Amino acid sequence: MLIVSAYQQYRSSSEMALLSDSTSSIATHLALDKLAYVDATGISHPYVIDEAKLLSFGNFGQAVGGENFEFRVSMLENVHGDEHVYEPQHNPALPEEKMNCTLIFAATLYENGRYLPAKIKVMAWRA
Repeated sequence: MLIVSAYQQYRSSSEMALLSDSTSSIATHLALDKLAYVDATGISHPYVIDEAKLLSFGNFGQAVGGENFEFRVSMLENVHGDEHVYEPQHNPALPEEKMNCTLIFAATLYENGRYLPAKIKVMAWRA
């Protein structure tokens, strides 16, 4: 019985580590490529999230390490104590029955010609 319990604990820990690594990979891909602001000269600005790209984003699935994951993405901006949340119109709902991982990190939101300090939030789970 002890061996079975230890195996289940190991398996759960492995699942959490894989989910954490995959969420980090998805978040990085979004911040560097998919949602990055591209200026008029064609230069991409990593970790500067284009508001228009974020609001119109529509592909919420990604393969990482040969496994398929789904995710939600949003930006959190705090202006004078008021938090504003920016998210795609068709952001998927977070499934209650699946293990998920949430990662929040600093980024910049490019909105109407302005650079605003913000945080990007990515929640991922196995598809």
